[in-house]
Amino acid sequence: MHFGLVDEIIVPSCIIGLLAALVQFLIIKKISLDPEKQELSTSLTGEVPEKLVPEIYAKIMDGAIQFLKVEYAICCLFCLAFSLVIYFLVSWGTHSSTQGALTAGAFLTGAFTS
Repeated sequence: MHFGLVDEIIVPSCIIGLLAALVQFLIIKKISLDPEKQELSTSLTGEVPEKLVPEIYAKIMDGAIQFLKVEYAICCLFCLAFSLVIYFLVSWGTHSSTQGALTAGAFLTGAFTS
């Protein structure tokens, strides 16, 4: 079986990714989730005056909106950068810039509609 340069890049990259995922799994696995060992904050156990509820709601909503804005900006930058990688690799592998553009376009269409 003959492997090209692209296969020699993809296979080791996949192996490295799987090893990184395994390391992260092992780190997260060490975290204890026993509810009896968790301490509750005393400030959260008291009653909240009803006049503070709208203020708390507004702060939670503002934080969620800011988080989503940053999250979507990061996702857009990643998708654009990765579409360039797809374009160049497909164009290089197939010797057709049209095929690279169509593949990158299909990736971006799928990314932005999902």
